[in-house]
Order: sequence, then C-alpha cells, then structure tokens
Amino acid sequence: MMRVFAWIWLVCAAAVSVSAKRPNVLLFLADDLGIGDLGCYGNTTIKTPHIDRLASDGVRLTHHLAAAAMCTPSRAALLTARYPVRYGLEEGPEDYLLPVILHITSQSGLPADEITIASALTAANYTTGLVGKWHLGMNCTLFGRSCPGPLNYGFQSFYGIPVTLFQEFRGLHAFWKFPLHDRRFQGLAVAWMTAMVSLFLARRRKVLGSCTGVLLLMATHLLLGGLWFTFAHYSKNSESRWGVSPWLFKYANSRLFRNDQVVEAPIELDGLSQRLVEESRRFLEAHARDEKPFFLMHSFGHVHTPMFSAPHMAGRSKHGRYGDNVEEMDDSVGKVLATLAELGLEDNTVVYFTSDQGGHLEAVEDTGERIGGHNGRFKGGKRQGGSEGGIRVPGIFRWPGHIPRGVTLDTPTSLMDLMPTLLSLAGLPRVHTLVPQAMNKELDGEDISELLLKGAKGSKTPRLFLHHCGTSLHAVRMVSGDHVYKMHLAKPKWWKGSTQCGWHHTTGCDCHGPNVTDLSSQPELYDLLSDPYEDYPPISPDSSEYKSVVHDLKEYVRQWKERVTLPPSQLTTLANALWKPFYQPHCHTC
Repeated sequence: MMRVFAWIWLVCAAAVSVSAKRPNVLLFLADDLGIGDLGCYGNTTIKTPHIDRLASDGVRLTHHLAAAAMCTPSRAALLTARYPVRYGLEEGPEDYLLPVILHITSQSGLPADEITIASALTAANYTTGLVGKWHLGMNCTLFGRSCPGPLNYGFQSFYGIPVTLFQEFRGLHAFWKFPLHDRRFQGLAVAWMTAMVSLFLARRRKVLGSCTGVLLLMATHLLLGGLWFTFAHYSKNSESRWGVSPWLFKYANSRLFRNDQVVEAPIELDGLSQRLVEESRRFLEAHARDEKPFFLMHSFGHVHTPMFSAPHMAGRSKHGRYGDNVEEMDDSVGKVLATLAELGLEDNTVVYFTSDQGGHLEAVEDTGERIGGHNGRFKGGKRQGGSEGGIRVPGIFRWPGHIPRGVTLDTPTSLMDLMPTLLSLAGLPRVHTLVPQAMNKELDGEDISELLLKGAKGSKTPRLFLHHCGTSLHAVRMVSGDHVYKMHLAKPKWWKGSTQCGWHHTTGCDCHGPNVTDLSSQPELYDLLSDPYEDYPPISPDSSEYKSVVHDLKEYVRQWKERVTLPPSQLTTLANALWKPFYQPHCHTC
C-alpha cells in the first residue's frame, strides 16, 4: 500500500512540476516585411500558409507599431521596451546620414547598461539563444579576437549575422582597379614612376647602397600601395557607399558568427535560410527536455535586400524574387514550428511573429525589378518613422490553451510591449524587480497580456506613442476612448503621385533637412478609427476637436522633452561611419 501511495505522490509531484514550468518563448522577427505581404493580412497572391495558420491559432494584431522605421533602432526598441532615441540609436541631422550600424567594427551599439528581454529572462533562469540577424553592435576587441555582440546582452548563444545583409554581399567585386580618369590615380601613377626613376638613377650613380636602395624601394611600394588601397577602397567615389568600396564592404562585413567568432566568410547567401532553420531546430532539440524554459529569437535575413533563395525555393512566386523570399521565410517558420510540435513543446511555448519595420517601397534592382515589400493601403514605408506604412507591422501571438484562437484585435500596440508582456505571461515580476540594474530605466512599452488573454483594453487612461524619424519627432499618436488620433509634425516630401522618395535599393526618405515638410506650426491631425489610411483631408484646424487634441498632444510632447534628456546620436558619427581595420574579425577555420 505504501508503494502505491508513494507512486501516486511522485506522479502528482511530476504533474505539478510540469504545470508550474514557465512557458518557453519563440520569437520570429522578419526584416523589412510589409504588412501587406502576408495572406493573413490580406495578400492573395503570395503564399504564406504557415504564418497564416499561426495567426488563425492565436491573436492577430492589426494596429501593431514599430518604434522606428529602420533596422537598428527598431530592433533595439523591441528588445529593451524603450525608445531608441533615449540611448542614441537614431540618426541625427549631421552630415553622416547613417540610419543604422554600418560595420562589424563600428563602435556604436546598444549601451552596456540597457536591459533586454534576453537579460530579463536570463535573470529568471531561462536558457536564451539568438539565431539570425543582430545589428545592434558587436563590441569587437582589438584585432577582432572576440566580438561578443548579443552575448553581452543576455543571449547565451548566437549563430548568425552581425550587422545586416547588404546588397554588396551578392556577387563578386573587383579588388584591383586603377581608373586613370581619376586625378588621384593619375597623381599616384606619376608619383610611382617618379619614385622608380629616381631610385634607378640613384642606384646607377651609386648614391645609394644596395641595402638602402632595397629598403627605399619597399618603403615606396608600401606607401604608394597604401595610398592606392585608400583611393580604391576607402574613399568616396562613384561606386562606394559611405566611403567604402563594394569589395571592402563585403570583405569587412559578410561574416557569419557562432558566439563571438567568425565561422563563415563571406556568407554563402543561397541556402542561408535553411542553415538558420537547422540551427534553431538544434537549439529546440537540445533544450526540449531541460528543466529550465528557453527563449529563442529567430531573426530572419529575409526579406531585406539582397534577394536570395535556395534553388528549390526560387521561381515559385508570382512576385518574382521578392515573393520567393517571403515564401521561403514562411517555409522557415513552418519548419521551426513543426519541430516545436514534434518535440511536444507547442502547448507550453508562447510564439510571437513580427517585422522590424514596413516594406522598402523604393527598393528596385538596377534591372528595374521590384525587390521591396507591400504595405497594403498604408502610406509610406521603411525609413519613414511617422508614416503608417513604415511602422505598421504584423503582430501575431500564439499560446495554446491561454491565448484564444482566431482573434483579431485592432487596439494600438507596440513592439516595445513585448518585454513587459512576456514577463507577465510567464508569471514573472516586472523587469525593475527582476533585474535591479533596470531600476532607473523607464519603459515605454506596456503589458498587454490582459488584451491578449481576454481582449481587455486595459487602462482607460489615454495611451500615447511617439514616432521619431531619426532624432526628429515626426508624429504623435493618442489612443483615447473611441478615437485614435495621430498628429503629424513633419512629413517627407514624397514623389508626386506616390508615398515614397525615389527608386533604388539604396534610396529612402530623409528624416531631416530640405526634403522634409515642417508641420510643427500647424500639425495635421487624423482620427485613424474613421480614416485609417489617411485618405481624406485632415481634421480642420478651425474645429474645437482639433484645437483641444493638438493642444493636449503638444503639451505632452513638451513635458516629455522637458523630462527626458536625450543623448547625441551614435549613428551619425565617425565612430559608426569609419571601418576600423584594427578591430576587424577574421575567420580562422574557413
């Protein structure tokens, strides 16, 4: 009898232990995906069955907002629940118009004292891992011996892309070039010939000894070779972006990392999606039976330029290579979710899918092929921090048995809500309690767990969102009762008849300067509940509604700016712009 009671006690104890285990977390983060690219958000021609099924099994958010319309600031906000302008990860109005971290060796990045979702969950005894794109600074040591990057911010393992995928990563680029139409190269040729003739004559006349002549010859080649390399690869010219040639840009940044070391250089793009999926599957398999819960962030290279697909995924979509990329990303989601189900982890895992910003409307190949996303009927796109198309992104949550199935919510929410929401869903204390270092960090994201679990709208207090484009405040949104007001303080000057600023994969709208219309003296005001696509004229400035709402929003902005001291931009600096060879990591096993 005692044995029977003991067996029953063990079974009950095991059941309690399993039920008490905190949920795992699986985060899918797409890159430059337009909200109109997915079937579950209205697309009828690009096939995304796995993401669509994820939405039907959970909650689909239709008013989900990125905190920025560029990769680096948006990802920083997602992980920290704080506006990136608070710690300088937005571009400033200075001469160096750099909206993202540019090089692996850049000294810009997420400040060491910022607390991320991974930091908070590590403090709660989670196993954490990042697979895919990082783009928040690699913190390389001298000579690139170690580039810990995400390992400094709570991730215990990393396999992926240190910055982003640039167009230069595709194809071969010439190392040797000597364009004689360029006056610098003309001068270099004259200097080399003059030096060679001088050394020859000096040697013939025995002015120089053999050793001295050889040393001077080597020094001349070294000096002029350094100048040639600088002119060809490290200065502004017709084929260089940001003062770096395509060859050097690919050499310096096309690197795949495992933890703090390079394991592949250059990155083999075709098949990269499949390799990232296999890495995520290995992570899930390795931790499926752990007592500790896990947090896995699978951060896609897709659908950022350049376009690439595995051979078996190419040519399938009606929308060319861009459509192939979206469908390959969907296939990756399906494979990772299938592994989750095979391992019996589905019911105890919170799954979240989103994109860092809207689609890149201007992106076209040199051949004219469109390689940018579709933002539905929302105006604007990537690099437009105040435009709906730049910041309105997909948002899908699934947690079987907890989050209801097949629910659509139109309440405005933010990517910055993720950290406080996950902590609440996991039954954990707030981040300020969980991580003492976070005590002085004011969060901008809110806990939306009640909204996800019960559809409850939360506090009746109006919620406000600030929409920065770089360090400039372009718009403010207020959710109040039966209204969602949006006040535009600045707008990019779109090309006539469009909501974009040109055509090229390197082109985007400006955040500052003469290509931006300043509306601060008389802002435009819309009610997005009655005019979600801003198709109609804004609310009349003569109306009492306009005067009251604009007054309140301007007062909120005034108080926020008075209360929050913003540091200078880290991005529009030489520290970010310059490639630093002494911090360049190398692959020792490739």
